[in-house]
Amino acid sequence: MKSSRALTEEYFALSNDRDLTSIFTLLNPEATYSSNNTGLFYGVNDIRKMMTAFFADHPYIHWTILELRELSDHITEVDFTVISTDREGDQAERSGLERIVAASGTIRHIEVHVS
Repeated sequence: MKSSRALTEEYFALSNDRDLTSIFTLLNPEATYSSNNTGLFYGVNDIRKMMTAFFADHPYIHWTILELRELSDHITEVDFTVISTDREGDQAERSGLERIVAASGTIRHIEVHVS
């Protein structure tokens, strides 16, 4: 069974690869996702709709993990930067904090704060 740290690292790598199909296999069916940028989502289907639209709106996006902390056996916290280009070709660089809660080898919750 994958640790919270391993799931977090895999989630970021798959995000950079734009591999949404594999990301969805990491999520618990009743996972939740919360972001000050995109809102609050419940369940894999709801998260899938949001992520599919988000990646479509950002033809280029890349996250860099600056620091990954294990807050407990089930919670990791990541300081990151993200560089993206939107459909209009506008580039942006932002920083943020992401917390991932994992149990029984699946991601149960993702919380994102982007500045």
